[in-house]
Amino acid sequence: MTASKPRLVVLDDDEIFASLIVESLGQECDISTGRNGLEGITLALDTSVDLIVTDIGMPELDGIQMLEALSKDQRLSSIPVLVVTATHFSIQNRSDVSRYPQVIGIIHKSMPLDSILQEIRSSLKKG
Repeated sequence: MTASKPRLVVLDDDEIFASLIVESLGQECDISTGRNGLEGITLALDTSVDLIVTDIGMPELDGIQMLEALSKDQRLSSIPVLVVTATHFSIQNRSDVSRYPQVIGIIHKSMPLDSILQEIRSSLKKG
């Protein structure tokens, strides 16, 4: 019997970034992708999820609004979230995101892809 792969949800309206994550981690993880927070909530409700990787700036329901919705839903509030954003955070923005207990890290998309992938792998082990 083989252990099941970790389940990862990647939310980003930048299809190139999401595709890079899927291509890089697809052998290690079962990955679902969405373009906004509404899709993220739907994906998280449809299956058990080990980690959500989300952008902040997305259409319809952005990352902060999604974090708020996740934190209020008992079924979803314990899913760890790694925020990966192109936005340069001010101290205020960082505290807005960090106040959600499910946020286990905030990283910038300008980091090398290998570093981003390592953060995702590390986050999966924490969760």
